[in-house]
Amino acid sequence: MAVPSTQRAVRERRTGQEPAPGTRPDWQRRSRRRLLADRITVGTLAVYVGGLLVLLVLVPTVAMLFEPDGEAWSRLAEPRVATAAKNTLVIGAASTLSATVVGFLFAYALSRPDLRGRAVLRVMALLPLISPPFVVGLAVLLLFGRRGLITHELLGLDVSLLGLGGLWLVQTLAFFPMATLTLLPTLKNIGSTLEWAGRDLGWTWFQTFRRVTLPLAFPTVLNALLLVGMFVITDFGNPVLIGAGYQVLSVEAYVQAVGRQDFGMAALLCVLLFVPTLILFLIQRRVLARRSTVTVSGKTGSLPPAPLPPMVRRGLLTVLGMVSVLMILIYGSILAGSFTRAWGADWSLTLDHWRTALLRGDDIRNSALFSATAAVITTISTLVAAYVVHRTKVVGRGVMDGLAVLPSAIPGTMIGISWLLTFNEAPLALTGTALILVLVMVVRAIPVGYRTAVTTINQISPSIDEAATDLGASRARVIVQIMFPLLGGAFTTSLVFGFLHAINTLSAVIFLTSPGIGLGAPTIVNLAEFGQWGAATGVAAGLMVVSFAGLAVAKLALGSRLRLYDL
Repeated sequence: MAVPSTQRAVRERRTGQEPAPGTRPDWQRRSRRRLLADRITVGTLAVYVGGLLVLLVLVPTVAMLFEPDGEAWSRLAEPRVATAAKNTLVIGAASTLSATVVGFLFAYALSRPDLRGRAVLRVMALLPLISPPFVVGLAVLLLFGRRGLITHELLGLDVSLLGLGGLWLVQTLAFFPMATLTLLPTLKNIGSTLEWAGRDLGWTWFQTFRRVTLPLAFPTVLNALLLVGMFVITDFGNPVLIGAGYQVLSVEAYVQAVGRQDFGMAALLCVLLFVPTLILFLIQRRVLARRSTVTVSGKTGSLPPAPLPPMVRRGLLTVLGMVSVLMILIYGSILAGSFTRAWGADWSLTLDHWRTALLRGDDIRNSALFSATAAVITTISTLVAAYVVHRTKVVGRGVMDGLAVLPSAIPGTMIGISWLLTFNEAPLALTGTALILVLVMVVRAIPVGYRTAVTTINQISPSIDEAATDLGASRARVIVQIMFPLLGGAFTTSLVFGFLHAINTLSAVIFLTSPGIGLGAPTIVNLAEFGQWGAATGVAAGLMVVSFAGLAVAKLALGSRLRLYDL
């Protein structure tokens, strides 16, 4: 009977028996073959990840930076450009500050288990995260426009919130949940023991808050400011709906590209918009890299949190209650508008707008189908990228890591225009196809999916990989049978988030849709621009139904395993 190769190898090593002249021991040959196979596996994955990021992120971005010609740069000092740049910075600073403050108040309230009404606050903070951000702008037009329900019908005023004031309100309400999501884990981890220690020292609530809570939360507050700032500065949907004469760079670039076909000037405006977002992005990366992962040394303690003073409790609930009522009015107006015959003129009920939404069902169906496809591609690609960067020693890992998170710093307007210019000619002629819409959704969702995968993969001990390798498992087998099952939570979270992010994307896809291939989000904006409020609310309501349905199905299927937004 033949002796198995592994046994023969052990016998050879124990007895000192030498193999036949000119041959290698079986265990050495097997080891060399496995090493070669592992290198091929890692190389293939690295080529896939690197090629994807270079083609979809680096090439369009670099091409966009070189797109503005001498004529475009000579117009840099034009009053229209200077005004748009100044307005972008002004509204960016104002909305970022207010959204972060409101987000902090929500996070502080949600971190207090003794505070009533947290379930309602949680829902209010979730709504803008799940629905398109520009829906808030559409709703404010319905409520506070010149023919708005509150301004015209209830107060009899011939005024509107269009312009700076309305845009500030809309962006505050649309983006404060991002600050809440960022701040809540830190506020939860600040131990109640420290609060009681402050009380024992005779400190008032305000002194404890100023000397304990704020210093410990400051790095996360700074991170929230930078994150919200990037979203506010690059916002396109709300300014185009409610900005009126208050021009910002994202809308001005859209006007130059679509209205005037001046792509050189549009590219220049996008580059100007890219500069502040890139600065915020780099500062945020530095803050996150230097911040300790331990919020407070020691245990948080089993003591309940120190009770809030009655005046603080009432003030906090009053402010958050007002914001919640406004959020209910906003999302309620979208639903009501979809059933109202002519908003501001004829308040009778009708199903005509839902019929319009059904007639435009191809747009909503395309949004759902393309978003689901993009979510699958994003999830698989980001898991592979996280593994290549953090579990291998392949050359270029640092570049891949940077490119994977770079799209979060690139304005959606810049991505859309750069893709329109880059993929418009052979051999990369993708414009006018469904593929380009799916791929641009992938790019927009890659940063969050990648961060989720990296966080999860860093929690898996490398010793698991090493043990499997020592037992003879190949790299491919380790990835398929060990790593991917352990990354199941990251897979489902990235999949659902990728779907929600893709279906609500506007600024990147509005330049790439074609008459035969439409999407729900651009359709809403186009209808609203032509004053078809009923049809716009009908399509918006339909798109929100698809988003909520997708989240509900995922929640029913996965239960507590799905932790998309930890609020």
